[in-house]
Amino acid sequence: MKTDVNDNRLEQIHEILSPFFKRAISLINTKSGKQMIDDSAINPFLAKCLGLNDFESLARYYVYQHIGRSLVTSFGSNMEKMIKILFTGERGVWWDVVRETPKINYYVSVKSGPNDMDKDQAEHFAMEAKKILKKDQKAFPVICMAYGKSQNAIPAKAMRDKGIDPKKHMAVGKKAYEIITGDPNFLTKVFDVAMNIKSGTNSNKTILQSIDDKVIEITKEFKKKYKSIDELYFDTF
Repeated sequence: MKTDVNDNRLEQIHEILSPFFKRAISLINTKSGKQMIDDSAINPFLAKCLGLNDFESLARYYVYQHIGRSLVTSFGSNMEKMIKILFTGERGVWWDVVRETPKINYYVSVKSGPNDMDKDQAEHFAMEAKKILKKDQKAFPVICMAYGKSQNAIPAKAMRDKGIDPKKHMAVGKKAYEIITGDPNFLTKVFDVAMNIKSGTNSNKTILQSIDDKVIEITKEFKKKYKSIDELYFDTF
């Protein structure tokens, strides 16, 4: 499918990702060494087993763990919004996006990645795909996944068992962007947008740089309060 992919689409993607970045920065800023101790965020037995024997390695592990978990959980919806913007069209009764063209009518279900679709969802997609194929002769039902290299075997088999070919009706990662935009280089453009989103208009920091700064801050906090890493671990009880 060939579309006129222009800077406006990339600007819209930037507008989706920017609030996510700001929320991430806010989350990072809430973290402190005191909070980690008071909220029992540190498992001293695990920390010892992992060889976290100095303040910096402890701070780095727990800051990345807690922030990373929150970011991964919240980022999926942003990726789905991004696909919906690229696949310009209208919201359907069941479909995330319906785009009508002279030759093909696209009926799109959007998922973040291959592991975000289970067997039941795949079977439901197959059922809806069969309905729309009977109703609309120009219909092309497709699941578009924002990232990934290959299909997950479980939903792919579920679709196949219900009579819908996943090779035709499931587009993962790079293939999804090519179907949506007709531009084989569009994924690179999206990466450029994502990599250049900063914490603010006048900031040169990325999320990872902001996390590293927080690690340094918490490490100093630990060093100021505790004489040794073992004293900190005993303070978690």
